Amino acid sequence: MKTNAKSFIPFAAIATILLISYILQKVPKTYGSDDSINVYQKFQSGQPIQYLVIGDSIGRGSGAEKPNLTWFKQLENKMNDANDIPLHGDYVVQSGSTAFEGLFKLSQRRKHDHKDLIFFVFGENDRKYMNVDDFTMTYEALMRKAKRLHPNAELFTITESSLKYEEFASAIGLLSKHYGATNVDMRPIFKNSGYTEKQLTKDLVHPNGLGYKLYADAIYERFLDNIKQEKAVAGLPTKLHARSGFELSEIDHYEKMSGFRPMGGYFTSSEKGSVIQYTFKGSMLGVKLLRSPDGGEVNVWIDGNEITTLNTWWPFARERYLFVTNGLRPGSHTVRFEVTGRTKAMDLTDIPYVRIASIITD
Repeated sequence: MKTNAKSFIPFAAIATILLISYILQKVPKTYGSDDSINVYQKFQSGQPIQYLVIGDSIGRGSGAEKPNLTWFKQLENKMNDANDIPLHGDYVVQSGSTAFEGLFKLSQRRKHDHKDLIFFVFGENDRKYMNVDDFTMTYEALMRKAKRLHPNAELFTITESSLKYEEFASAIGLLSKHYGATNVDMRPIFKNSGYTEKQLTKDLVHPNGLGYKLYADAIYERFLDNIKQEKAVAGLPTKLHARSGFELSEIDHYEKMSGFRPMGGYFTSSEKGSVIQYTFKGSMLGVKLLRSPDGGEVNVWIDGNEITTLNTWWPFARERYLFVTNGLRPGSHTVRFEVTGRTKAMDLTDIPYVRIASIITD
């Protein structure tokens, strides 16, 4: 007996649909599976959450005894264990970094995948390089840049447990309130934890695993509280600081050079008195250079005035983007970097080197 082809076709179509439905049910949830809803809606509907950390050594979890004891890994585990919500992180972090460096590195990234949640972890290093007005301007510029790249993202600002400069902490709090970001101030949490600073840190600055547990717990609790309060995600209002709308650009062509030689992507010199000079237009200046175990000091002059001395020593080689100064008058300027022949390294027996790639300005 022959099979009726016409009756077989609908049966095959139904079977195919059922098979596809079964496969789709078995496909695991993917990161960033729905970009149309915010992080709190994703949490409530059980979707994975994509987050980004922009920060310094505490941002990257330095001080934790094991990788799974950093604050963000403990937060991931907490979300997964308690709520079955996967978190997937991306990181723009560097030990010793400032908000200026975070802004430049974020601006240089070629790919910007969707993010639901962004953490900012700065302050402790910034106070070494800039005053509170420069910090406020740069931190706000970073928040605005991140929000423009990720319009639906919620913003969490972390006031580091080690930050002793109240005016910098106040600036973070003020900006958080203005943008509707969630500020997690770890200073009172550490103080009221019942543990000593020594028990919670590796070196009285960087938290250890126990210290980072306090970070993860505090962030998690604030996140849940935001859901209860039906909080709206941070917005992009008018600027709080009049000059925070700047964008950073890089200038790699020098005007004058003496004693420096091109080497490995940098202009390099170990000779005292070597000079490299650039011209630029802008009110802010930074420099792209290599910090390394044989790094030396370099004096910075702008328009004939000595501004600062930069230390390029670091225990391991890392390209860095250092803030130099802000508030320069409008118009053209000349910056000169001059090798001192000195180093901050205590045990360096070799001649110290200075390696400069370019300048950064607004």
